[in-house]
Amino acid sequence: MLNPGTLLGKYKLLARLGAGGMGEVYLAKDSVLDRQTAIKVLPADVTSDESRMRRFVQEAKAAASLNHPNIAHVYEVGEANGVHFIAMEYVDGETLSTYIRRPERDLHKVLNYLQSVAEALSKAHTVGIVHRDLKPDNIMISRDDHVKVLDFGLAKLVEPQGPFSSNTSSEIATAPLAQLSTSGLVIGTAGYMSPEQAQGRTREIDHRTDIFSFG
Repeated sequence: MLNPGTLLGKYKLLARLGAGGMGEVYLAKDSVLDRQTAIKVLPADVTSDESRMRRFVQEAKAAASLNHPNIAHVYEVGEANGVHFIAMEYVDGETLSTYIRRPERDLHKVLNYLQSVAEALSKAHTVGIVHRDLKPDNIMISRDDHVKVLDFGLAKLVEPQGPFSSNTSSEIATAPLAQLSTSGLVIGTAGYMSPEQAQGRTREIDHRTDIFSFG
């Protein structure tokens, strides 16, 4: 764990926000653009693993290619003082997981939030990207009531086959483009994983996996 005040290039770490399967996340300040940024840092034992480092870079490339108002934006991939990191959009708010547990939650608002999530996933699937770890904890609701899908850290790229339009994106046929996990390795969150994920059938994962998790 890095201490507040640590400098990673132009980013000064302010506080630790949490940790996930692909590393720890910190709130930081971009000293050049003078804005708050979320920094995802990989631990040393991961950076020394060539396979996991490839997955880290693949995550960055996949997420950076997405441009949608309901997807958290990736600013850059960097390395400083031996620390590898991704600089991402910081979303100030609460997770959907927290919101739906409130006694005063509004069902109509929840449905609107989920519509935004569906639109974000549709955009990702259209360009051949699958999230693979969709869950309420990876969906942020900002203080101005805007939804952002976070962490495409388990993303598996798939290549759309043939022409398609935004009206038929749910029917896109897909095939694996890059295998990001070892065959038979279960990656995801219990309770939201599709059957093929839970059984470790990674080569069968495509956009339908996200649809299952969304449901």
